[in-house]
Amino acid sequence: MNEPQATLHDPDDTDAGSGGGGGKPLRLLVFSGETLTTHPLLPGSHLLIGRAADCQIQVDVPALSRKHAEIRGGPPMTIEDLGSANGTRLRGDKLAEGVRTRLRLGDAIEVGPLTIVVQRDKSQVDVRPRRLWTHGYFEGRLEEECARAETSGVVFTVLRLKLQGTSSPQFVQETLAALLAPTDVVASYGPGEYEVLMSGGNPAPLMERLSAALNQRQAHVLIGAATFGKDGRDPDALFYEANRQVERASASTTPRASGAMPVKGVVVDDPQMRALHALVKKVAAGDISVLLLGETGVGKEVFAEAIHSSSPRAGKPFQKFNCASFTETLLESELFGHEKGAFTGAVKAKVGLIESANGGSVLLDEVGEMPLSTQVKLLRVLEAKEVMRVGDVKARPIDVRFIAATHRDLEAQVAKGNFRQDLFFRLNGISLVIPPLRERTAELESLARHFIGRAAKQFGKSPEPTLTPEALALLQGYGWPGNLRELRNMLERAVLLASDRFIGPDDLPLDKLTATPLIRPPSEPPSVAPDVEGERARVIAALDQHGGNQTLAARALGISRRTMLNRLDAYAIPRPRKGK
Repeated sequence: MNEPQATLHDPDDTDAGSGGGGGKPLRLLVFSGETLTTHPLLPGSHLLIGRAADCQIQVDVPALSRKHAEIRGGPPMTIEDLGSANGTRLRGDKLAEGVRTRLRLGDAIEVGPLTIVVQRDKSQVDVRPRRLWTHGYFEGRLEEECARAETSGVVFTVLRLKLQGTSSPQFVQETLAALLAPTDVVASYGPGEYEVLMSGGNPAPLMERLSAALNQRQAHVLIGAATFGKDGRDPDALFYEANRQVERASASTTPRASGAMPVKGVVVDDPQMRALHALVKKVAAGDISVLLLGETGVGKEVFAEAIHSSSPRAGKPFQKFNCASFTETLLESELFGHEKGAFTGAVKAKVGLIESANGGSVLLDEVGEMPLSTQVKLLRVLEAKEVMRVGDVKARPIDVRFIAATHRDLEAQVAKGNFRQDLFFRLNGISLVIPPLRERTAELESLARHFIGRAAKQFGKSPEPTLTPEALALLQGYGWPGNLRELRNMLERAVLLASDRFIGPDDLPLDKLTATPLIRPPSEPPSVAPDVEGERARVIAALDQHGGNQTLAARALGISRRTMLNRLDAYAIPRPRKGK
């Protein structure tokens, strides 16, 4: 296996950094604020630095150009500024655009806001089995990386590997040790399955090298990848997307149900969920815009699919779009489309997602993350029922039903000026609040059986394992911050680990399920118990003053209309008709 054993030449071993003779491996240390990442520098390699998704060193900060600079492994090692807005400096001097300049060991390069240092890699050159961490440790590291990425802008990727065929674990670990960077984290997900936490947002080259190296030893590998920001911003969303890609790749050999969260096929034991499903059927029959509210992972996308499939538009396209996955410029191009020459790189016209869903439905997931400038254009689409491509002068009529979803409190975002009130009213024809899993424990057992059955079919386990009462009690006592996504990920891994027909406590992450949550002191002193009768009287008085108009009464009381409706129910006040 020649490629994993490739070494780098030390440029200081010859004059002028010609890159010969030393046989010393090199790496780049990339400093971004308080964050440090490392990248191996191989002979002949080309490392792009910038904000674009296909950059090997990707950092999403405004001061960095999309493709800012390029470092080549040589020999000789060089750096080239690619026409960046904020320039590239080497040894204090600003580099001319498009000119390759030689690098030496120890050089410090200023690439926009980043500082990059060329360093000899002091880690072992010999390929040896790499330490495998536990899944619990991996989850903890992933949570830390998500929190760090929110503030630093440094992008990372989660990989899931599933081996098919016979291959020794030692060979797999040797391959991973040879191809991964020293700072990448590798853990065991289950028998024949691994998970990797790697820096950067372009995992495709590494995935290709891993597949090629393992295939040489008849170890076919299925790989799923999820990048922070593009595919999710929390551990459960990233796990879910990486797992979904692995399952999609194995669908030809192990047919399985859709990767979506369950709506059909699960016994709905919880009263509030039965009422919600009944309301979904009623809402689906009309054409009103729907706003789905709920925490990350509760299944908003599945409810959107249920609304579309139960509506008169069921035979038409259903397009899903995550508003948090694109920059502002790309967001408009993807949603509304563009004409040829509308911007740099627009080599041909493109139909936007909204236009492509004509006659059907569009799900705008994480709509609370949409920039204000795009909100203005979306409002125009909703009001005029027509869409204008970027760079076009003529609008095109559309017939689309909009379903929006968010985990944010949009009313609070409106109050802060982060979301347009007129757009909120347009999207909120009717809002459906999907409760978190911790409030639906009555259906947890049936959901667990559903996920176990699906995972057993996927992994070829027959008969499917049964959840023991002790294991079920652990699941029911947990808070489920990641909701259904977290439950599904946990039970998939339990099916993999179960050695017999039962899934017991030992097959579950006990350290996570039994952990004591951190108790933080309240930021404000506890409020005094409310004056219920006085509050009830004020609500009734406001309704009388405004002729039963609940919106005007809520505004007079300084509360939202939803809060007003909640108080009518809480205080057993009949909902009056306007003017009565």
